[in-house]
Amino acid sequence: MNDMKDIREMKAIIRILRFNPDIDEKPYYQDFELEFGSGTTILDCLINIKDNQEGSLTFRRSCRSGICGSCAVRINHRAMLACKTQAMDVVRDGVVLVEPLVHLRTIKDLVVDLEPFYNTIEQVHPWLITDHTLKEKEEGAVIPADVELLGSVDDCIFCGACYSDCNVIDVDRSFLGPSAIAKSFRFTVDPRDSAGDERIRQLVEQGLYKCPVDQECEIACPKGLSLRRDIIEYLRCGAVANEVGPMPAHKRLIMSVLDTGASVPVTTTQAVDEYPEYESDFHGIHELYIKKFEGEPVAEVVLFFGCIINRRQQDTAAAIINIFQHNNVAVHIPKKQVCCGSPFMRVGMRDAMKPFVTQNFEIFNTYASHGVPHILTSCSGCNSTFRHDYPGLAREYGLDFDFEIFDVGEYMTMMEADGNLRLEDLKPVKMRAMYHYPCHIRASELDESIYVDLIRKIPGMELVQVPSSGLCCGGGGGVRAAYPEVSDKLSIRRMEVAKEEGVDGLLTNCPFCILSFERGLELMRESGEPMEFGIFDFYKVFSRAFGEEKGGVGGN
Repeated sequence: MNDMKDIREMKAIIRILRFNPDIDEKPYYQDFELEFGSGTTILDCLINIKDNQEGSLTFRRSCRSGICGSCAVRINHRAMLACKTQAMDVVRDGVVLVEPLVHLRTIKDLVVDLEPFYNTIEQVHPWLITDHTLKEKEEGAVIPADVELLGSVDDCIFCGACYSDCNVIDVDRSFLGPSAIAKSFRFTVDPRDSAGDERIRQLVEQGLYKCPVDQECEIACPKGLSLRRDIIEYLRCGAVANEVGPMPAHKRLIMSVLDTGASVPVTTTQAVDEYPEYESDFHGIHELYIKKFEGEPVAEVVLFFGCIINRRQQDTAAAIINIFQHNNVAVHIPKKQVCCGSPFMRVGMRDAMKPFVTQNFEIFNTYASHGVPHILTSCSGCNSTFRHDYPGLAREYGLDFDFEIFDVGEYMTMMEADGNLRLEDLKPVKMRAMYHYPCHIRASELDESIYVDLIRKIPGMELVQVPSSGLCCGGGGGVRAAYPEVSDKLSIRRMEVAKEEGVDGLLTNCPFCILSFERGLELMRESGEPMEFGIFDFYKVFSRAFGEEKGGVGGN
């Protein structure tokens, strides 16, 4: 019994950010030591502290059942409901950090003024607008499918957690925020509402396309609402259908994809054209087949680079090839790989992506039917699209889905587990860096630990991790194209947070993130305030560690 008690009880510091504007000049942290057990929530801890240690501690609470939302606070830099958060789950190095929600004025301690948050809800007119000139039989009838769609957002409890953790609101307070957009969605899709088209037009004006679809709101939401795909991307499709979207910059981007087959123009030789000596035919597919090592390969894979790596970041493509060649994996690279279709999905032009999806499916299924079913992506956006959008599109278009999708880093981890990743060959890379976890990798449901663990295998690498809410690069969801000022602020903010920790730079495996960070650094140089900071490519670092200089470290 004593052993069980030891396992189920622990002692930790609850570190609370306190502020009383009547007597304090600025906020300060106060530590409270508590002993608690399994089943103890953060709200239980706060009540214990108020009852037994500090009676002036102020916080909100009510239902204690995750229904009212009043106890929302930031725990270890992320918005959560105190009543639903198990204290033992959030102890980090013996400490739990509890702070008030951000983007809102602190009234006292953990209590914030929610009025600005509620005002965003009011801006979207959260009530049915009925056209009384219509006869009853002309009014929209509610069918079961409508009820299911409407019910998808009814669980929102207006706790403000998503508003607090929204990256865009960090840099642009005019943005409505996720909860207001979700509330507008609820009435936009209601067949009884006569203002649906006008609601979408207003949403576009209020920043529907400012969201980088980074999913921080979904992580914060205690009710698990699917805000990105089920709400924001649905509304963007509605904006396109009503000819109020996408934004002009998005239209230019889509035209580029339609004209050239990729989201960025060719400025130098494409990666797929850099190895003519390896050109071959694979059952009708014009490809590169690269096998530079002796003996039989331990595996054969298909590499899908994505538009940016293929056309802008060819050194990254070389690094990925080097990694696999060093580890005796033969690679097939189809020369006619086209855009995955992500730009269409993200801006709401879903119907225009069918030719690209169809062509990629034909290529991937051909490989799979001839014994090479593993399709590896090196672009986080492509990976997310393949994993989450392609299965539904396959059913819609009547396409076979015979292949398997993996991220390159994910596949490297699988190789390690099988003993096929030659970690003993890794050479030292002296670097103190922070890993930037791309939102599209998270959208693929690939855990950050996959990449962190791999990086830590490199001798000489010092990886610094700072627990915080997800800090977006600003490059996703079409934001970098339509709202570059928002994207730039987000990328610069992310680098500033990392630089404060004294690292050499950010290390990431997303081409969008790299482009955003490089643009931010260039803007700072142009402003006369250059940041001495590096942006390091995950694959280039690994290629260098394996002794391949062509895939060496890239940075600024």
